[in-house]
Amino acid sequence: MRPLARFVRAVDRLNRAVGVVGAVLVPAAVLLCAAVALLRYGVGFGRIWMQELYVVLAGVSFMVLAARVHGEDGHVRVDIFSRRWSERRRDLLELVGNLLFLLPWTLVVIWSSWGFVRLSWSVFEPSAQAGGLPGLFLVKSVIPLAAALLALQALANAARALLSLRGLPDPLAADRAGS
Repeated sequence: MRPLARFVRAVDRLNRAVGVVGAVLVPAAVLLCAAVALLRYGVGFGRIWMQELYVVLAGVSFMVLAARVHGEDGHVRVDIFSRRWSERRRDLLELVGNLLFLLPWTLVVIWSSWGFVRLSWSVFEPSAQAGGLPGLFLVKSVIPLAAALLALQALANAARALLSLRGLPDPLAADRAGS
């Protein structure tokens, strides 16, 4: 079970690092959006790439933060029934939910986006707008990347639930107690 605990900690470290990048993109998108509005309506200056960039920053931040939020159990959950359940039953639900529902969904996203991203890279696809962002292929690459991060997090959450079902301590308990 030690390898499982190491896997959980490694995924947590990875998604925390990616989460820091994603969190920085949020205020960057807000500030850029405000700058675009001020420049456009204040002095009549506007660029398409600036407008596209804040949308891209917001979208990328949302996608890469999904795994981090799931890892911290920060997603929306309807606990009408499960809040009354025992910890064992909730762990079983977590295990089944991650392996049976979330993991297959992430694999479908990776599989279905792969050709789309590959085609975009083959032509180094720019924005469809004149004066838009030149690296749209990079933005599209975030789709399977974000799904892969979420798949890893689903496996890590399932592993944590399995460890708990076995009566073993949460490998992240010491890390989370300090933060």
